[in-house]
Amino acid sequence: MPRLFPGLAPLAHRNYALYWSGQLVSMSGTWIELTATTWLLYQLTDSPFLLGLGGVFRGLPIFVFALVGGAVADRVERRRLLLITQSASVLTSLILGALVVTGNIAFWHIYAINVINATIAAFDAPGRQSLFPTLVPKGQLQNAITLNAMLFRTSNLVGPAVAGILIARVGLASPFFVNAVSYFAIIGGLLAMRIPPVAARTRGSIREDLVGGLRYVRASAILPLVLAIEAVLSVFGHNQALITIFARDVLGTDAQGLGLLLSSIGLGAIVGMAALIVIGDVRRKGIVMIGAGTVYAATFLIFAWSRSFELSLLALGLLGFADATWGTMRTAIAQLAAQDAYRGRVMSLLIIVSRGLTNVSQLETGIATAIAGPTGAATLGAAIIAAVVGIVAVRAERLRDFAAGTPRSVPQAADAGGE
Repeated sequence: MPRLFPGLAPLAHRNYALYWSGQLVSMSGTWIELTATTWLLYQLTDSPFLLGLGGVFRGLPIFVFALVGGAVADRVERRRLLLITQSASVLTSLILGALVVTGNIAFWHIYAINVINATIAAFDAPGRQSLFPTLVPKGQLQNAITLNAMLFRTSNLVGPAVAGILIARVGLASPFFVNAVSYFAIIGGLLAMRIPPVAARTRGSIREDLVGGLRYVRASAILPLVLAIEAVLSVFGHNQALITIFARDVLGTDAQGLGLLLSSIGLGAIVGMAALIVIGDVRRKGIVMIGAGTVYAATFLIFAWSRSFELSLLALGLLGFADATWGTMRTAIAQLAAQDAYRGRVMSLLIIVSRGLTNVSQLETGIATAIAGPTGAATLGAAIIAAVVGIVAVRAERLRDFAAGTPRSVPQAADAGGE
């Protein structure tokens, strides 16, 4: 199979195959629980504001703890860290399920669990992002990133549908118990991995590691640019709120039409990742990243001015394709440019500017739409993204010319983090 599809080559490595299959089950369970939690919170509060507040409690700990989580991921054995975080997540799911079964659930319980789960995720995500690159050869890292993105998209499609069936046929508590069980897939995979013991490294305090990680990133010619691109896309790129506004107020469609618009983005993204799996590792990642970013900005602009539902579907499909390709290249470049000793802290910064700034994008959409209307807001976003891509193409030679296996632009930063 790897001969037919070069992008599947990482699955030939036992450790990565265990990681990937366990993550597929676990992430599907996470989406099942997230869907059920949203439904339950809305039932308990009957308030859009209180429902949205749940998202704030899910996002705030990422800002607060993700960089610390990255420092911890660089200090300890990453497999052991993930065993702790995944086991803790089992407990929170069981607690929620038990509260629902006994009828003692209150909306503030969900807020509290959201904070706990987000805090766990602030340590878990850097651990996962820094572990899997060590499970495959460097030449297959892009393929592994593509497969990771594919499992995220797949679980995102499957999880909510399964949650709806479970809620309707079994009961509202069942998704939480199903998610608790799903964590044992990745826990079992982690335990079954054959990973050589990691030599202990002398380190200073957590604070020194945090400062050292920031210095390391700042000293790089590549990483600050990747983080800046990620931040700009998170704030000014497409989001569900913007698509919803366009569906109702610009295209004049209903909830079914909104679903088709959102699905077209997902379908385009899956096609993009499938293409990367078939192609395999792309050497000139910088050029491909710039090309995909250009397509993203252009299709975003077309969507902004489209008044045809069919043209909007096509534009969003191409946007999803470009977004998946662009995202894979950005992540691959960041992973290749980061030395393993700093990988957790680098990935934690990437998580902060991607996941953490997602809530900011909703705010930006609301403000820009109120001032300039939906078309103006989307045009502004497309223009800013196009400008950033253009600046990288013209001025950032090292990032533009970045190729696989040449992370030469990251200095040793000998004074960083007590290394």
